[in-house]
Amino acid sequence: MPAVEPLRDPNSLTRLLAPRSFAVVGVSAEATGFGARTVQNMRDFDGPVWCVNPKYAGQELHGRPCYASVADLPGAPDSAVIALPRPGVLAAVEALAQKGGGGAAIYASGYGETDLPERAVEEQALGDRARALGFPLLGANCLGFVDHRHRIGATFMPDYVKMTAPVGGVGVVSQSGALGYALMQAAERGFAMCHMTTAGNATDLDVCDLAAFQLTIPECRSVALVVEGLRDARRLFALGDLARDLGKAIVVLKLGRGEIGAKAAMSHTGSLAGSTAAWSAGFKRAGLLEVEDFDSMLETAGFFAKSGPPRTKGRGVGIVTPSGGAGIMSADHAEFAGLELPQPAPATEKVLRAAIPDFGSPRNPCDLTAQVATNPKSFEECMDAMLADEQYAAIVFPVVYHNPAPTATPQRMRTLNPMSANSGKPICIGWIPESLEGAGPEAADAASHISLFRSTRRMMNTLRLWFDHHGAKPAAGAIEASAAAAAKAIPAGESTLMEAAAKSAFAAAGLPVVDERRAATAGEAVAAATALGFPVVLKVDSPDIAHKTEVGGVQLNLADAAAVTAAFARIMEGARTHAPKARIDGVLVQRMEARGVELILGASRDPQFGTMVLVGLGGVQAELWKDVALDVAPVSAEGAMAMLKSLKAFPLLDGFRGSAKVDIEAVAAAVARFSGFVAALGERLEEAEINPLVCRGNGCVAVDGLMKLSS
Repeated sequence: MPAVEPLRDPNSLTRLLAPRSFAVVGVSAEATGFGARTVQNMRDFDGPVWCVNPKYAGQELHGRPCYASVADLPGAPDSAVIALPRPGVLAAVEALAQKGGGGAAIYASGYGETDLPERAVEEQALGDRARALGFPLLGANCLGFVDHRHRIGATFMPDYVKMTAPVGGVGVVSQSGALGYALMQAAERGFAMCHMTTAGNATDLDVCDLAAFQLTIPECRSVALVVEGLRDARRLFALGDLARDLGKAIVVLKLGRGEIGAKAAMSHTGSLAGSTAAWSAGFKRAGLLEVEDFDSMLETAGFFAKSGPPRTKGRGVGIVTPSGGAGIMSADHAEFAGLELPQPAPATEKVLRAAIPDFGSPRNPCDLTAQVATNPKSFEECMDAMLADEQYAAIVFPVVYHNPAPTATPQRMRTLNPMSANSGKPICIGWIPESLEGAGPEAADAASHISLFRSTRRMMNTLRLWFDHHGAKPAAGAIEASAAAAAKAIPAGESTLMEAAAKSAFAAAGLPVVDERRAATAGEAVAAATALGFPVVLKVDSPDIAHKTEVGGVQLNLADAAAVTAAFARIMEGARTHAPKARIDGVLVQRMEARGVELILGASRDPQFGTMVLVGLGGVQAELWKDVALDVAPVSAEGAMAMLKSLKAFPLLDGFRGSAKVDIEAVAAAVARFSGFVAALGERLEEAEINPLVCRGNGCVAVDGLMKLSS
């Protein structure tokens, strides 16, 4: 793959995205026109706003001065919106660049998104020209941007002036303009926002460039990022590094996650490592926090904007509620999310017992009962005690009834905010009432330290992401010299390496493989089995049969020469019956390996992220259970260990119900070594697979393998 294009220097985008002067090129007198709407959305901006339209030169349009051309403007605009049809865009870009402008947003559509080849060429030329001029572009086919700090509504969407929330908190970046603006509208209900940009076609700047700019905004504490696709998704890794360096979080949603486009594959790996899994693995490697639906975006980003790292070592969550049912529901979702619900420490329990009626519960979940409404002091005592308990990194407070009176729910939110601030622990408000808006939730949104969630499930998933984000971050691995040499040794022109050739390559890379012999006849098979030692396994040796079990091509636990002879005949008959056109070179003879946990190691080439490595439950069950973990190759031994521990089948490796434990460190080392080998193959790799990798207490061994390379 070509080298990764570096992120655009955020400082080079300041004039475009945080301007002090502004121009709208292509403003009409029609109040509903895109240019006119933009001018109206700039009403509260304290810098100059200039209109450009030769028809109205020397007049005012929508309360702003209008000029005949960009050349006639009284100064070089920091930023501009080009509200012209597509044929006039390039000339406007040239004029603005010549004037000394700082960049422009392009509303016009009809470029590459049309699937017309000539329009894609036109868009490419526009982007190339902008980069040659050093003139950054937002769009084309975008709806602009919003800088809430300076009251800049550089967008044709109506009514930006209605967004009156305090500045700060969350920045929004979206390829979809409509979805980006939909998120920004949370500022109408008090949700603290700082900036919103839309990339559209990303003719020049993509969402990675835009998010990098927002990360450098002091008021921005987290970014909500909506991605459809990228020219090069590896740029996400640089974005993640920047976010990590600045101590800020990026919450990401990938649109278009269906598997319809996944190609049919020769090996199990291709069907297991789909495009959705690759994007998720890429986000995770980059340190971005992926959410599964649009509803989660602002809740999660808002939480990270308000919350620092956990102050405790565990994943303990305390639940405090006036409703037993709400407490049970919260506990269910906490358990589903893999969170811990430790019981209160003795000192905490003593406070709870003194404050809670005997028909409540001084445990976790802590049921204060409805009596708390008549005794605010007892509520504060219980909440303070739970916050002080070192077992709890966060406190969840489900709200079950919304009393909008200033002394009721809104005041409760204002009471909780300093409690959270003083303790250094987040308080999460689980908003259960179907009375979704009003003074209560607005008070929670406006609070600087408490976070509002309208879904218990999303709240607990956010806490899970919080713990994961601040936990261990396995580093990328390296390609060992033996792996690089083994990859280089595979002759050019090789396309498919079946079991024997593939395992030979794996062995050269330092992976443990089973000892075997090739045999063209039954007599040679008996001789090989005798040399290896009984019992043995026979497998059909054919460059045309990928899945041997489907043609009866695997015969197990053969105890003597007679069994080997009979098995050889069965394999030949099965191959003739089920694959009559396949070339049959004979059989592979292997010593029968002791039983163990069977894993699959796989690799494939992803068009966005490059080589991906997969590990999961193997053998014939691989495609049935699809219990796999995916990462970008190469992975370190620590990264491989994290992949193994993420599997549902991991208990099988760790001595499930008294079974023998596997040498997990040896397995992790094998995964890391395999990942380095496939990464070293680079663009030659299409697919590679070890299935099964038999794992036992004394190590692991590759029993079968396959590789598919581009010629």
